This record gives sequence, C-alpha cells and structure tokens, in this order.
Amino acid sequence: MSEGLNFNWPIIGHDSIKKFLQLSISNKSLAHAYIFYGSEKVGKTTTAMVFAKSILCTHYKEYTSLSAALGESKKITALPCNECESCLQFEKGLYADFYLLEREINEKTGDKKKNIAVSQIRSLQEKIGKRAFLNSYKIVIIKEAETLTKGASNSLLKTLEEPTSKTILILIGTSRELMLDTILSRCQAFKFLPIIKESVYQYLLEKGTSRPLANELANLSQGRPTVALKFMESMDALAAYKEKNSSWLNLFKKNNVDKFKFIDQIFKTKPSVDSLVKDLNELSGLVRDLLLVESHSSNLLSHIYLENDLGEIAKKSSELRLIQMAKSIELTKKYLKQNINPKLALENLIINF
Repeated sequence: MSEGLNFNWPIIGHDSIKKFLQLSISNKSLAHAYIFYGSEKVGKTTTAMVFAKSILCTHYKEYTSLSAALGESKKITALPCNECESCLQFEKGLYADFYLLEREINEKTGDKKKNIAVSQIRSLQEKIGKRAFLNSYKIVIIKEAETLTKGASNSLLKTLEEPTSKTILILIGTSRELMLDTILSRCQAFKFLPIIKESVYQYLLEKGTSRPLANELANLSQGRPTVALKFMESMDALAAYKEKNSSWLNLFKKNNVDKFKFIDQIFKTKPSVDSLVKDLNELSGLVRDLLLVESHSSNLLSHIYLENDLGEIAKKSSELRLIQMAKSIELTKKYLKQNINPKLALENLIINF
C-alpha cells in the first residue's frame, strides 16, 4: 500500500474486503463495477458508502493529481478526511456526482415498491452520461439490486458493457444468484459474511457499552453489526424487539384460534411485505435457537433472555420438525415476494407450529 495513504474506515470485520478495496484506492486501480452481497445488515452498505466517500474526498483527488504530475505521494492524514467540502456534502447527501438508487415509494401505500424499475435505470444513465459536476468520479450505489426488474437489469447491462470514464457502480444485494449472470460477469464480487460475536462485542465496548449489554447485543445481532448498533442507540427499540420476539415464540404454545387472533392483530396495522419478511427473518432466528437448545448448545443462543421458554418448547419439538419449520419460513418469505395473499401465507405457516 502507498505510504501516502491512511484510512479512516469505521467498519466492523470484513478485513480482507477492506484491505482489497483500500489497496485499489491506493494503487489507483479501481474497477468500474462491484457487487457486495450477503446477509442483511452485515455491513455491505456501510462499506460501500465509506468506499465511495474515500474516493470522492478532496484529499484523494489531490493525491491522484500529485502522483500523476510528480510521480510521488502526498502525505494524507486519512481517507475519508470527514472535514473537506466533498466529505461534508457527501454526509448531507448533497454531493453532485454521487447517486444512491433504491426502490421508489408507492405514494398510495407509503411502502416501497416491489422492484427497481427500468425508468429509474434510464434516468440514472442520463445523469451519469453527462460530465461530472466536480471533476471527480461519478459513483452509483444500487441497493437491493436483486429487485431490479428484467428490463432494468438489461438496461443496466448496457452501462456495464460500455462504462463511461471515471464512473463506478456498486450493486448491493443479499444473493448473487438473484442477479443476471451477464451482470455478475462484469463486476468484481465480494461476499459479506456475518461478523463473529467477539468482534461485535469488542466494538460495542469501544463505544462505551457496558459489558453485560455488549454481550447481550452481540448475541442478538447474530453477526449483524448494524442491528447491534441500532439497539445500542435505542433502548426502546431493544425493548420492542424483545417483546415482539416473545410474542412470536409464544405461538408455539397457543391453539389455532389464538394463533389466528395473533395474525389478525398483525394485519390491523396493514404491514408491508418488507416488514413481514423482516418478522420472518427474526422468527428464523428463534427457530435456530430452538435447534441449538435441542442439540444441547444453549451457550450459542442469540436470544438468551428467552432461554427458559426456548427450553420448554424444545422439549416438545423434534429436530426434524424444527428443520421443517425453518424451511417453511423460507418458503413463506418467497410466497410473500410473489404477491401471494400475505395473511393466508402467514396463517398457513403458523398452523403447523
């Protein structure tokens, strides 16, 4: 790595990915397209944003221009510096040559639309096809890239096949299998894995969290630093999370009438598909814990505060049944994304609990 560059990247874990991206910046060997994929809330978007911010930082522009002109490096305190005008504009979402693309909001429902539309990609192409406003890189981050429609994917492919000068695209998604092979072949792909508990725990301690709370949040996060930080910043959010998970777990003890009442209560608030999928992700975590208890591995539990309830339910459940539940939850998530009646989908799921 160049002696002239240091990095200020507050990212938990993903050391090999960070090192590669930082070397790319130092060596001025940036690719025109990247894919960051992996489980939700493990740090993909955080990494993409700090990567982009570092490239757009005024000090990096000075570094590249001086290196080219003088064949030497300019000593830089850190990238991003978080103090220059470019960094400040980036933080406020005002940097003219940075574009964040995601699903639009449905004005009637207030929820996100199901897909990123081809019209969004065409509008983006028009913007990045023009000269950069600030004589810098133009950087695009596309969140939930697996939600691109087929038309949007094919339109984006044209940009990847004929990239404009000093333009970088970063696609973020949960699974590379949900993206077109033709897109994958034109991007550098990085898989983001869940972070080990100890790394999350140590980071929370450094932030001033007490040891008991840091341990609890590290367990609850299940390798997702963003989740741990959210709960660290809001005890109300943590309390609501615990209450919701307790309610879901109690379904295992209820009769069918009470199960359907529970679902009726959920749908009184007219939940979005996204929020239901989020709930099912957490339910998967509970089933995982049941499997751990069943296999006498309670020391690995995420929901330690539910240990007694988990133990009671696990005694009445076989490993085969719990594995089938986990599969049913994943299948229900797919149904929800395919516009199957969400209430019927959840009722069909819980009837087998």
